[in-house]
Amino acid sequence: MRRGAGALSPARPVPAGASVWAPGPPIEERLARAGLPALPRLAWLEVDTDALRADLEVVRGLVPRATRLAAVVKADGYGHGLEVAGRTFAAAGADLLAVATLDEGRRLRSTLPAGPPILVLFDIPPAAVAEAAGLGLELAAADRGWLTEALAAWTAARPGLPAGTRLRLHVEVETGFLRAGLRPEAVAAAVRAVAATPGVQAAGLWTHLADPADQRATAAQVRRFRAAEAALRAAGLTVPSRHIAASGGLFVGAAADTELARVGLALYGVLPGGLVESRLAPAAAAAAGALRPALSLKARPLRVEAVRVGERVGYGGTWRAERASRIATLPVGYGDGWTRASQGRTWALVRGRRVPLVGVVAMDAVAADVTDLEPAVTLADEFVLLGAQGSEWIDPDELARARTTISWEILATMATRLTRVYHAGPGPTGLRLQGSEVFGGGTRG
Repeated sequence: MRRGAGALSPARPVPAGASVWAPGPPIEERLARAGLPALPRLAWLEVDTDALRADLEVVRGLVPRATRLAAVVKADGYGHGLEVAGRTFAAAGADLLAVATLDEGRRLRSTLPAGPPILVLFDIPPAAVAEAAGLGLELAAADRGWLTEALAAWTAARPGLPAGTRLRLHVEVETGFLRAGLRPEAVAAAVRAVAATPGVQAAGLWTHLADPADQRATAAQVRRFRAAEAALRAAGLTVPSRHIAASGGLFVGAAADTELARVGLALYGVLPGGLVESRLAPAAAAAAGALRPALSLKARPLRVEAVRVGERVGYGGTWRAERASRIATLPVGYGDGWTRASQGRTWALVRGRRVPLVGVVAMDAVAADVTDLEPAVTLADEFVLLGAQGSEWIDPDELARARTTISWEILATMATRLTRVYHAGPGPTGLRLQGSEVFGGGTRG
């Protein structure tokens, strides 16, 4: 029986505003007060849109005044909800939004028809480039073969497009990540081909850092990028925007002279893994400490059961009660993104205290050992599996270390079947329920 083994303390101090735990209104009451429908199940995500706005302001403070900010909202807005994240960041002043796929770009443009430019960071089908341009999507060009096909498809489709429609491409440079991009020596030819195609503009030159915390590797990547820039200048070619730094690069000050910074994880209140606040420059360290995680995973128990000495809990009976125990079954499992890798190494918060999660994680449930809480836990108690409760806090980095993964994965794998409850200020403002967004003023399909 595991009792406290493997405890992981929060990666940073508990967020400002945390206090001694006190019970609040149940989720049903909070939603009813806001005129919102009830939840379909007793597990849900809460997204603090005030925190999203505040985090964008923190990040903006690290970006040089002349540098534009691209808010990355791929993977369903890092699990927070693509549409709400996109609208929130656009309203807070993001100059550009970035997604990973054409479908994400379509969804985002649908919710922001007059919003900022949207950059799709990975290749789309070449036949779809005209549609993308019509939606105001800017595209990454990371392979010469793709670029050739895309320019041909654009040329064929252009006569049928509205006058003034332009295809804007960001040419990716392979600088050492070896995932995508053109080698520095091939970049000038690619940009020349773009410039020679009517209606197409080379809008950007960019790369992605493999490990921003590794100063030597990052410096080598930046040197290769500079070589590509030099080749463009030698060929008499220019691009209006260069971007290298994502969240990690921004906090270590990599390539601060570029015109655009692409920021994802930090906008959701999470410092990229591998970065240590004490080793950052003072301004970056202060910004890291000011980030506010925006996402919480909460649940109420399906049942609380008295378990006798020797009885086993869950699949395979891997957890055996060594004393008379009380076990709460929470309706969160690997179907929600709470993976089996969490088994025996993670915690929940209830009444402001940590309790261990025990046994094998099932598709739809996980067990919590609540034996030590008095009075006994009831079905009315609210558990927090990710987020803060009172003075305790479980953050994405803690979960990532417990699962031997990274914070990005913790957020991005939160299942869409978990209802997102959005709130600003004291109470809920809306939710994403069964594929639709519901706000005080009605429903968005």
